[in-house]
Amino acid sequence: MPILHSQPNGQGVNKAGQVIAVPPPVLMQQIGPCLQVAINIEKSIADQLIQAGGRLPAPQQGIALIDTGASVSCIDEDAAKALTLPIVDVVTMISASHSSVPANVYPAHFQLVGTNIHINLPRVMGANLKPQKLIALIGRDILSRCTLFYNGLTGEITLSM
Repeated sequence: MPILHSQPNGQGVNKAGQVIAVPPPVLMQQIGPCLQVAINIEKSIADQLIQAGGRLPAPQQGIALIDTGASVSCIDEDAAKALTLPIVDVVTMISASHSSVPANVYPAHFQLVGTNIHINLPRVMGANLKPQKLIALIGRDILSRCTLFYNGLTGEITLSM
């Protein structure tokens, strides 16, 4: 069972303009539980592309937020377009801020960077995540296969599959 243990580190600026370390519990509260991910074409589509003599696009890498409120994982629309992911469906997305928004559905492959954890997803929703500096949301479709331990006191998360 692969296990990923993570504790964020970062810096901020105090009132005097000095760069200071921000404690992990404070970062966890500010940015949430985030992981580095690499996103690519879903495995079956990638296999077909390679068999036809095509080349896979470079994976799109960035930050994914673990979002227990998301029933389905999401990918940033710009990342989906850069990967030339095919649209397999259009559904209605409901979120905390929107009651009814059309969303493209794509097949994608997520890898948690620095691990051997690969997740093949036939259906992820497209969303405008770039303004939040995110490439993806890890939703309950992935979390249903995992054990997640969120330790707010220490600012650590442990994810195992």
